[in-house]
Amino acid sequence: MGFSRAKLTALRPQKEKYLSTFIIALVTAAALFVPYIILGEGYFTFYGDFNVQQIPFYQQCHKAVREGNIFWSWTTDLGADFVGSYSFYLLGSPFFWLTIPFPNWMVPYLMGPLLILKFACAAFTSYCYIRRFTRTPGAARLGALLYAFSGFSVYNIFFNHFHEAIIVFPLLLL
Repeated sequence: MGFSRAKLTALRPQKEKYLSTFIIALVTAAALFVPYIILGEGYFTFYGDFNVQQIPFYQQCHKAVREGNIFWSWTTDLGADFVGSYSFYLLGSPFFWLTIPFPNWMVPYLMGPLLILKFACAAFTSYCYIRRFTRTPGAARLGALLYAFSGFSVYNIFFNHFHEAIIVFPLLLL
């Protein structure tokens, strides 16, 4: 009784799909966001809190960090501790720190690309977790893409800081 070719193929270790999961999510997110970025002449605009709250917070923090004004913010409410006020929203985000090398006027233009990158990172980290429980890398990739583009993540684009939690959650489970 010999082994069939299908059985031997199934026993062979399968190539992991970390990079392809990241790239597929990156391309998919770009396909979703880039048309709106083009329509917005470089800006990703999303009505409501995103445009009137999130982007101005980003620019205000970005400017304060670049100028070294990180102790007290006179532009937050009637004055507030800068680190205490913005740790949750921006200062704890690695994506915020990616904007620091750029001038402040470019921050609104960076919001779309940052969201695209966040979706790809969510797919990557969820692949790392889901792969532990799947028989094939393809199944883990499908689960990771479903996680990254879930209703929660797509709906919560206007609170862009929620995406950091979506990215970190699978790592906490690991």
